[in-house]
Amino acid sequence: MFAQQYKGAILLLLVFLFSMWAVNNGPEQNLAKKLAQVEHRADHFAVSYSKIMLDESGQPKNKLYADFAAHYSDSDETELTSPLLTVNKGDLPPWIIRSKSGVIADNGRTLFMNGQVNIDRAGAENVREVKIKTSNLHIQPKRNYAETAEWAELISGLDTISGVGMKLFYQDPLYIELLANIKGRHVYE
Repeated sequence: MFAQQYKGAILLLLVFLFSMWAVNNGPEQNLAKKLAQVEHRADHFAVSYSKIMLDESGQPKNKLYADFAAHYSDSDETELTSPLLTVNKGDLPPWIIRSKSGVIADNGRTLFMNGQVNIDRAGAENVREVKIKTSNLHIQPKRNYAETAEWAELISGLDTISGVGMKLFYQDPLYIELLANIKGRHVYE
C-alpha cells in the first residue's frame, strides 16, 4: 500500500535523477571538460632569445632580443621578457624600441610591446635625435609601423610634442601622427 501511494513520486524522482545524470554527462559537458584540460603551457622557451630578420640583400634589417621567451602552442604566441627591437636603416642610426614585456603574434608579423615603451634614435648628420615615451605599443616590423591608443611624448632636441594615440612610421622621412589632446613646445634657436 505504501509503495502504491508513492509510486508516482518514486518514478518522478528516478526520472529527475536520470535527467541530471544525462545533462552532466552529455556531449557539451565532455567538450567543456576537454577544453578545460587544454593548458596554457609553454611548449618551448629560450633564455637570451634573439631573432634577426634580413632584408632582400641579406643584410640585418631588424634584430629582436629578449631576456626570456616562451612559446605557447594553444595561442601560437611567444611571450617575451624585456624585449629590445633594433631596426636598422642603412647608414642612419638604428631605431631602438624596448619595453618590460612583449608578445610576438600573428606568425611573427605583429609584436606587442607591453607596459612602458621607449623608442630612441640617435642623432647623426642630417637627422635629429628622437626619443619617444609611450606604453602598450603595437608594432608591424615589416611595415616599419607602430601604433598605440595610449599617451605618447616625442622629444627631439629642445622640441616636445605629446598626445593621446599615436601612429608612427619609423623610416626616413619620419612620419608621426598624434590623434588627440595634442600639446607641443617648440624652442627657437
